[in-house]
Amino acid sequence: MAETYSVGIDPKLLEKREGEQWTDKYPGLGKEKLSYLSMTSPEFFELEREAVFRRSWLYAGRLEWVEEPGQFFTKEYEVCNASIIVVRAQDKKLRAFYNVCPHRGNKLVWKDDPTAEMQGTCDRFYCKYHGLGFGTDGKIEVLTDRKSWFFDQGKELQLAEVPIESWNGFLFVNLSPEGPAESLREFLGEYYWNGFDWPFERFTERFVAQGSTKCNWKGLMDAFNEVYHGVYVHKEAFPYLLKMELTEEALEAMHVKMQVLVGKHGFYVSPRNPQGLFVTDIERIAQCAGTGPQYPMVEDHSKIPPAANPQNRDDWGTSSHFIFPNIMIQFYYPGWYLIYQYWPLAHNEMRFEIDCHYLPSRNFSELMSHFGHCATFWDAALQDVNNLEATQRGLEMGAFSEWPLTDQEMLIRGFHKQIYDHVERYKASLRQKASE
Repeated sequence: MAETYSVGIDPKLLEKREGEQWTDKYPGLGKEKLSYLSMTSPEFFELEREAVFRRSWLYAGRLEWVEEPGQFFTKEYEVCNASIIVVRAQDKKLRAFYNVCPHRGNKLVWKDDPTAEMQGTCDRFYCKYHGLGFGTDGKIEVLTDRKSWFFDQGKELQLAEVPIESWNGFLFVNLSPEGPAESLREFLGEYYWNGFDWPFERFTERFVAQGSTKCNWKGLMDAFNEVYHGVYVHKEAFPYLLKMELTEEALEAMHVKMQVLVGKHGFYVSPRNPQGLFVTDIERIAQCAGTGPQYPMVEDHSKIPPAANPQNRDDWGTSSHFIFPNIMIQFYYPGWYLIYQYWPLAHNEMRFEIDCHYLPSRNFSELMSHFGHCATFWDAALQDVNNLEATQRGLEMGAFSEWPLTDQEMLIRGFHKQIYDHVERYKASLRQKASE
């Protein structure tokens, strides 16, 4: 293993000594049982909307989608009762607006389904209700029925702007009514702000899976914040797991090799599966496996960012990062990445999205490999989703009020602590305002 990168993190957090546990590295984390009230309470969910989502930087999309003037996309934030437009204005400035007409409140940009996201290119945005047109800078450009407006109310119409910032091409917005309490850089922290440089913009071949499920959004974040469930949940997707003798040693080999909490966020690094390990004939033909395409890559992108592989491990297979509150960015060997998004719809329902990003296919064989991998990968992800509907039902039975977490679930413990801490601070601020 090469020398550890210098990325501004205590090296003691990166490696577990004999007899030590990952949780020991964070004395304030505790080892007590965890309450899952945050996953079963409608009242907590309402607090979570304001304390966590409306006051955090939220992922919107990628910079490549709005490189040219007039390019735009919309993003739905059901948890905040909001929709936004992200656009490259004609003056080449990146802007974001609430997706609502300031005349009578009609949703401004939509096609056939007002709840569906869309993207495209335009010179201005027209309201379907009364024909008003707004420039890509948000200002009124087409004012219909001019003589009927009172005073200068028509001429002063403009879209409501939303703060937007970029980090390595990942776009984030902030929907806080008071404005952002901190910059995106402060929100992410210096570890991620400085240590995540990688040619994400090159990985423009994108495959997307979307769906909804009857479980709390944190359940899916929990599922992807540990890996040892794989030998039980994914046996049908990866039949070679059926051949494993599940001894303590075998399970230990499945454990993550590094778990680190970084402020609000955290990550793990797990070892690489043997390459060329095909389960089905279609995988062998398409040269793909559950962990990604297996054809010879024309470019070597296996050297992932220092914040993603701070020990510079040669044997890394997956480097998985949860960015608070609700996205996960994962690198897979030998060089592709994905984004998970978990969007709450209710205390026991969520919308999820999986975006797989590859280098553009050079030929049909590589395209076939990408399709083949996605089919296998999404099948495994849907197994997680199906399992979590059962988890939600189990939690809501009320048979237990607290739940134990293992040391391999340290990131889950840290994530839930952040959720509870954010809600408690928000409740304290409400009490403070009430007393003034």
